[in-house]
Amino acid sequence: MSSDAASSPTASATAHENPISLLAMAGSQRRRSFNRALLRAALERTPAGVRVREFDPSRLPFYDGDVEAAGDPEVVAEFKAAVHASDLVLLVTPEYNAGLPAVLKNAVDWGSRPPRPQAWDAKPVAIMGATPGRLGTALAQRSLRESLAGLNARVMPQPRILLAGAGKLFDEDLKLADEATLDRLAAFLDAAVAWARRFS
Repeated sequence: MSSDAASSPTASATAHENPISLLAMAGSQRRRSFNRALLRAALERTPAGVRVREFDPSRLPFYDGDVEAAGDPEVVAEFKAAVHASDLVLLVTPEYNAGLPAVLKNAVDWGSRPPRPQAWDAKPVAIMGATPGRLGTALAQRSLRESLAGLNARVMPQPRILLAGAGKLFDEDLKLADEATLDRLAAFLDAAVAWARRFS
């Protein structure tokens, strides 16, 4: 488990500012997923003044230029519009074979497509992840950051949430039970909202 500390405004400080629209996605399809559980814990701790919308990236068809040429499927158009309309995108990624899950990379790819400007251009993004292993999704997060950087997304550099040993941090109901991690998660969300406000 690792997370870099950073100072951030309190929830009460943000409550009096314009609302932030947050689009949240987890890149795991597994029913008992630590990353989906981490996303749930995060959304329970969003600062005041944040409006949340969740999107399941597994709803998207795999990117196909022939499909795109015939016109975006309805769910793809919905997804692109949701990214465009958000002030902040929160991505929660597992790590599969030292890389990204296919459904999350597929969402990045669809969002990068026309019409211009593509959905990720200048979009504030925050990334976190959890794994039973030792690296806390560091390799998957690096890959995701690289893909988004190539699309001119504004990925928050610090703080970071990389939860290793996730099996010890969640209870039997997949509730995040580690108090220190809960505190870091709250600080991460405050920082992410502050990051989005820098560009609003």
